[in-house]
Amino acid sequence: MRMPSIMENNDHFVNLKHRMKLGRIIGTLIVLGALVTGTLVWRINYQHPRTNDAMVRANIVGIAPQVSGRIVELHVEDNQYVKQGDLLYMIDPRPYQAKLAQARAELLVAEKEVDSRRASSGSAELAIERLEHQRAAAEAEVNRIEAEDEYLHSYLEQLKPLAEKQYVTADQLKQARSKYAASRAELADARAKELSARSAIEEAKSDSRRAVSLIAQVGNVNARIEAARAVVAAAELDVEYCSVLAPFDAYVTNLNTREGEYARIGTQMFALVDDRHWYAIANFKETYLQSIKPGQEAEVFLVGYPGKRYQGVVTGIGWANYPDNTKQQGVLPEVQRTLNWVILASRFPVRIEIHERDPEHPLRMGMTAFVTVLDRPADIPGVFPASEKGAGKAQIPQ
Repeated sequence: MRMPSIMENNDHFVNLKHRMKLGRIIGTLIVLGALVTGTLVWRINYQHPRTNDAMVRANIVGIAPQVSGRIVELHVEDNQYVKQGDLLYMIDPRPYQAKLAQARAELLVAEKEVDSRRASSGSAELAIERLEHQRAAAEAEVNRIEAEDEYLHSYLEQLKPLAEKQYVTADQLKQARSKYAASRAELADARAKELSARSAIEEAKSDSRRAVSLIAQVGNVNARIEAARAVVAAAELDVEYCSVLAPFDAYVTNLNTREGEYARIGTQMFALVDDRHWYAIANFKETYLQSIKPGQEAEVFLVGYPGKRYQGVVTGIGWANYPDNTKQQGVLPEVQRTLNWVILASRFPVRIEIHERDPEHPLRMGMTAFVTVLDRPADIPGVFPASEKGAGKAQIPQ
């Protein structure tokens, strides 16, 4: 058997050293590459935060009638698309039409009553004026009789000493006394008539004030007529509310009723999915929130449509979430005595409005989404990045 020479041993040793050196270089490059890749991924992940904890959302509005009654017409089906102003369903309007006719009749009656009371008030003013003339005449009569009474009293007082000296007869004295007594009676009657005239005036004025108050006129507005008009307006609204219209473009959902169902005020019959604005609610870890600002552009991918990208814009970041390890007992919080070796970052909802629409790939509420927030403002006309002080609101055109 041939033994290796010294030259061959040296060559083998040199090759082994080269291989070891090459291995160290390759290992070092692998470690450096991993560090660079990890740093790059970390940087990209913070510059462009991404999450798969997202869901497509839309505003849901429950449709409830504002009047009660039986549904006589139903113009929609479940999952149907409706435009703003479309008739959804109609409640039997006949009872409300009857109330409207009654309210209009009561308005006419109120207007006639007010006209009648205004005429009565005018008659009362004329009556007061007539009574004032009668009172003035009675007062003048009292003044005349008082003057005559004063003369007769003075004349009687003059006759008394003359009668004692028999300068006048007893019949003359008796006649003077009779005239004075008659004057006193006439004066009392005149004063009673004047007092009666004053009482009649006060009573007429009281009736006039009562008539004016019943008219219920305040400036240029008559309260009785306005109240009747308000009842008519309310009845007209009830008739209008019998026809329930779509408040915006939307999809009908959860429709489980037909004609003949009795609808009650405030009881939701079905819901509308608002088709004007669609959102992706993405739950990002709190460590990424510094890299997210309202007005930034975002990319939304849906699990249901692989490879389809939707352009969006960040419109807001949630200000609060409910803590899962704190309970409230009375006025004091209940804090559990636990030791967490692994700290999990909290997640906050980020609202992203989706601006792209594709009829072949319609959005549906609840679809699972993947969201990436890009480190640049959204290039959408009418959308401007919000400042940090107003970070809760993005300027989105409506």
